[in-house]
Amino acid sequence: MNKRSIRSFAFGLLLSTSLIGASYYASPPAAPTEAEVKAFLKQHGLVAVAKEEYDKLRSAQPNVDPKAPAKQTSEPSVQTVYVYRLVIKKGDTPETFARELEEAGIIPSARAFNDYLEQHGLTRSIRPGAYNVRSDMDYAAIGRLIAKP
Repeated sequence: MNKRSIRSFAFGLLLSTSLIGASYYASPPAAPTEAEVKAFLKQHGLVAVAKEEYDKLRSAQPNVDPKAPAKQTSEPSVQTVYVYRLVIKKGDTPETFARELEEAGIIPSARAFNDYLEQHGLTRSIRPGAYNVRSDMDYAAIGRLIAKP
């Protein structure tokens, strides 16, 4: 094989790959199959009903506005607050204990908490020690608790 034939072969590969890629991205996405829909519904605990049955169920409910807020009951809502004993050792990274707090259900997102600490310059001022962290604390309160003033 000489130089010209190798270049021609490479150009042919490039052209065919480009055509296949363009046809792949230009075609509309395939609709999910019935089995995929049933698996999705089962996984998320949902039920599918026919439109007519749905309309019949909606009309059976007396004056329910889907956009209206739910009626308040006379009992106040009780919020459970969890307390977690966070132990930070010397050399622990913020990612480590942020993940620990997320797994304990104290914070919703370890990544967001870590981003908060970095944005506010608290990652270098975290003190080792044991802290009682509550689930009703926001990122700022936890940051003030574990970082030097």
